[in-house]
Amino acid sequence: MQKMTLSAARRTAIAATGLDRQRPAQVTARHLKSTFARMGLTQIDSVSRVVRSHYLPYYSRLGPYPRETLDRLFYSAPRMGVEYWAHAAAFVPPETYRHFERTRAEWWRNDYGQRHPDSGPEFRALQRSVLDVLESGPKTARGVADLVDHEIPERNRDHWGWNPSQVKMALEALFAGGVISAAGRNDHFERVYALPHDVIQTLPAPELAYGPAGGPEVGLDPEAARARGISGTANNVLELTRIAGQALGIARPDCLADYFRQARATTDEAIRSLVASGELVEVDVEGTRALKWHSARTPRSVSARALLAPFDPLVFYRPRIEWLFGFHYRIEIYTPAKDRVHGYFVLPFLLGERLVGRVDLHRDQAANTLRALKVTWERGEEHEEELALELREMAKWLGLGAVDMSGTHLPLS
Repeated sequence: MQKMTLSAARRTAIAATGLDRQRPAQVTARHLKSTFARMGLTQIDSVSRVVRSHYLPYYSRLGPYPRETLDRLFYSAPRMGVEYWAHAAAFVPPETYRHFERTRAEWWRNDYGQRHPDSGPEFRALQRSVLDVLESGPKTARGVADLVDHEIPERNRDHWGWNPSQVKMALEALFAGGVISAAGRNDHFERVYALPHDVIQTLPAPELAYGPAGGPEVGLDPEAARARGISGTANNVLELTRIAGQALGIARPDCLADYFRQARATTDEAIRSLVASGELVEVDVEGTRALKWHSARTPRSVSARALLAPFDPLVFYRPRIEWLFGFHYRIEIYTPAKDRVHGYFVLPFLLGERLVGRVDLHRDQAANTLRALKVTWERGEEHEEELALELREMAKWLGLGAVDMSGTHLPLS
């Protein structure tokens, strides 16, 4: 088995995700496309403390770019990506979306995808009505609710979080099962639901079938499933593991499974196949068994400088960055303010091949200022000048006129 130092593994990981490259003087659509292809996915999140989270990985790798260009690539034909539950909510290339077909089928077999009490005939009838409404074009959940021909039960106010309406839950069930897709997001970042052919004409969708009781049920027709070859679970997992291997460069088996939230057992089978084919190479990283993509580069040094979103592919699997970087990182958005250690929206700061600190960042639009509310450096790491340069660049990109770093703190004791 090949041996590899942690330093070399870090450089391999940074290079694989594109953070080692010099930022272009002017970012074009081609740069954005190649970055998306390299990462293999872009996670979506509604938090906009700085900017919507899916914009940040492209800034981290490319520097200032026109966000409207990324919007066009994701939301206008021909679409670069399609939204699905790939790694939480995420954009993936249409060809990658197809590898989740077995996942969608299994989801429908799980009581038609419902994981709440309202999964009986009335709820399925509501799903049918929702589909009828979407025949006239893409709509938000609220837009569907205004038109749906069904007696809708009251919203459950006992849920700890968002308390979604029955229409919203019906739409989400259809979305997770692949019966409908997402045409985009509106100004409030609400998902705009659509029939698959209204998003990308070639997107696969499960057949609609009627249940034994005669009531309308939405599900996957078994014959259609076999015709599409979705029974080939192993092949789909193999392809997703292959994409993850290239995107990560160096990874433990659990890291490969997490990239597209796959089961560990089937991922291990895929890993064995990829090792046998020579696409993944087993390496010993200072006592830890890891898998290296066969063509992954290991630069002698990297001069990266980037603030990373909590949902950036380099850091979204926290055990991986603890292993590679010795960096313990937790998102604290849902932590009560009094219990937060590092802040509300904390971005790791990558400098060279190390994660050197954490920055609680806030775009204060009213004050036209990008604020580093709190900066916590790792022990022995203080790089205020480098951070200030990165913050000034980001502030310009966000259209802000000033940077405030008054929250800088010394390393933790």
